[in-house]
Amino acid sequence: MFGQIDMEDAIAGTVFALSAAVTAGIATITILGHALSSSVWTVEGTDITIAFLLSLLALGTAYVTNRVNDRGANYSVDTDLAMLAKGEATVESYVALGTLVLVLATGLDILGARAAIQSEPIIGIISLAVQAAGYYVISYLG
Repeated sequence: MFGQIDMEDAIAGTVFALSAAVTAGIATITILGHALSSSVWTVEGTDITIAFLLSLLALGTAYVTNRVNDRGANYSVDTDLAMLAKGEATVESYVALGTLVLVLATGLDILGARAAIQSEPIIGIISLAVQAAGYYVISYLG
């Protein structure tokens, strides 16, 4: 629900944080014999990993579960991109945008972002912190 962290958000948040930690290279997680860092598809040399897909699923879950209230009516949330471009948006909006950029850049290894983040543990921890904060902003605000 909009404006609060529900049980669905908390569960998806745990999945997101674990997946982000694997993508950042600071954790190795195996579930039922499948490493989250293993590749599901390889497209033009870019590995699409289980962790990346779980991260996208968790972000989508947070967004979708906060779009509808108890009565089924959709919320109207101000997501004006012009305010982001002018620098007049809230800090939370920039954290959410940074989260999306980090998830896509590391998951799709855009410009070698995955290797750069995985090269140093401190960079991976900072990336994980930004992504976790961004997840909960998206989860809370929808």
